[in-house]
Amino acid sequence: MIQSMEPGSVVVDIAIDQGGIFETTDRITTHDNPTYEKHGVVHYAVANMPGAVPRTSTLALTNVTVPYAVQIANKGYKDACLGNSALLKGINTLDGYVTFEAVAEAHGLQYADAKELLEKAPALS
Repeated sequence: MIQSMEPGSVVVDIAIDQGGIFETTDRITTHDNPTYEKHGVVHYAVANMPGAVPRTSTLALTNVTVPYAVQIANKGYKDACLGNSALLKGINTLDGYVTFEAVAEAHGLQYADAKELLEKAPALS
């Protein structure tokens, strides 16, 4: 992908803390030296980007996560997840199963569809 980009393009690897997302990300950079060029494309790969702006990043994270917490508190996890596809997609394990098929296969674990598990689960009182 990177080699097909126009020279001077810029990519920002926001997942560098987890190993990076681009095939050409081969190092973590710093705020003092934040970029490098590979195949004519500028790479920005600073680890823990939110740490540079802790107040702003905390407010941003809170603003996007609190509504989910409120839904779970008001509806219970089962109904909240069945009624909100974003919450449903956020389930990684449930009732002893891995709910992301590729992860289950990669680790030799049992896979089950989260929605099917939730639909079969008894109602909580």
